Order: sequence, then structure tokens, then C-alpha cells
Amino acid sequence: MATLHEVIDAPEHGALFRWWLEARRGRLMPARADFDPLDHPALLPRLFLVSVAGEPRHFRYRLCGTEIDEHQGYPMTGRTFEQLFAGELLRFTVERFADTAFNRRISYHTTQFSNDNTLKATQFSRLLLPLSNDGMRVDTIIGSRIRVTGGRRSYAELSGDAAERLRYEVLVVDASDADHGEARSPYPPPET
Repeated sequence: MATLHEVIDAPEHGALFRWWLEARRGRLMPARADFDPLDHPALLPRLFLVSVAGEPRHFRYRLCGTEIDEHQGYPMTGRTFEQLFAGELLRFTVERFADTAFNRRISYHTTQFSNDNTLKATQFSRLLLPLSNDGMRVDTIIGSRIRVTGGRRSYAELSGDAAERLRYEVLVVDASDADHGEARSPYPPPET
């Protein structure tokens, strides 16, 4: 397997990941206050900030780039995941964000979504990075979402094929190993 540096192929994801690594300054992860969106104008159309609440698990978009809103078909800023998504899209989105928030993992994945959860309308790659004001509890997730091409599979297809999941769909690395840790699948290996 490779490190996350080696796997990330979109320049915007790479720029955001490099910022996150530098902004830590010896900490496990940077704080929300370390990131000023105006310092990163090229990233803004594809950038998002999501607030995290613990129990029950709750996620709300605090900032969502214009290009993401355009692809989604509606504005997402200020809305919760439950207000925006349903079905497999909601399940997969909560799963990925919860892994970042509650396991302090960076997540990089490529998949497809549609507003009705059946058609393969848009393919995208997404990078999720944890932020913490106290250095331990993730209170915000910063990320980028970029439209891509390349034949990835839908959420429903992904959840039904463990071997394919392991191959390329979702990769994570613990925040503590972000510099050099091996990117790996968060899913258990398929039964043989």
C-alpha cells in the first residue's frame, strides 16, 4: 500500500492535505481557528466545513463551496446531513464522516452519488480532515470534494462488494500517522 501523499491525485486535495499537515505545528490536528478560507481562494469552490456533535452523532455543513452546491443541485450550508441526504447516500456519508470525527482518521474516497440514490449522476473524490479546538475531540471536519471521471461505483454497489472496497474506494490513515502512515481500507477483508 502507499501513503496518502502518494494516493491523492487531485491538486486541490493535495494542497488542502499539505496545509493540514503544516497547520498542526506539533499537534495531533489543527484547530478550526487555524484555517482562514480567504487564505485559500483557489480551494473555496470545492471546500466544505462540517461541524460535529457527539451523541447522538450529528453533522451540519457550516460552509460549502459553490461548485459542490452546484453539483448537488441545492445549497448545503447550514443544513444537516439528514436534511440533505437519504438512503445509501446518507448511510455512506455518515459512516465516512463519523470515522473521521470519532476515530480521528483522515478519509480519502472516490465514489458516485445521485440525488435520488439510484442513478449514477456524479462521480467525485472527497478528502476529510479532522480539526480540533482542544487537540483531542474532533469538532469540525474540513474537506474538499472534486468532480472526477473514471468509472467508480455507486454506494449500493460498493457496500455489496468487499473485495472492491478494499481495492480503491475508501482509504484512511490515522491522524497521528498522517505524515508517513500507510493508507488502508477501513473495512474488514472479505471472507474467503
